[in-house]
Amino acid sequence: MPDVDLQALYAEFENREFPGSWVEWVRGDLTVTSNESGHAIVLAESDEFWDDHDGSAAAAAGERLASVYRNYEIAAAVAWGDPRLVDITHRLAEGETSPFTELLLEQGTISGNFWDRGERALGLAICQMDKETAIQIVAFVVSTGELQK
Repeated sequence: MPDVDLQALYAEFENREFPGSWVEWVRGDLTVTSNESGHAIVLAESDEFWDDHDGSAAAAAGERLASVYRNYEIAAAVAWGDPRLVDITHRLAEGETSPFTELLLEQGTISGNFWDRGERALGLAICQMDKETAIQIVAFVVSTGELQK
């Protein structure tokens, strides 16, 4: 798992344009998915769990990644203060299908902790699309306006 400096990562992505359509690309060891609302950067991920019949491998991987996530969250809080929890459940219940909700759903999450950095925000979430797929720690760089909805 790469050890990513969140401040340096944010500095690199804070002015990077959001593309007009879905784009997946690689930056060093990191996979990035971008759309018109932001960038989703996979910071760490487990293996997949196709043969994990009793769930023990997924549970162990979840614990390891939760520890890594806490370290990222602490580093962000030291640099930028307390995060704001953003949960898109109400937006989905109202039928919203915005690029922001699609970006989160594409990564397998409906919530994350976000730090307002001015025009853009950095978010962190533990994501998983399906019980057989990898668990991931994802950083999001999005427009701060998305956090106000």
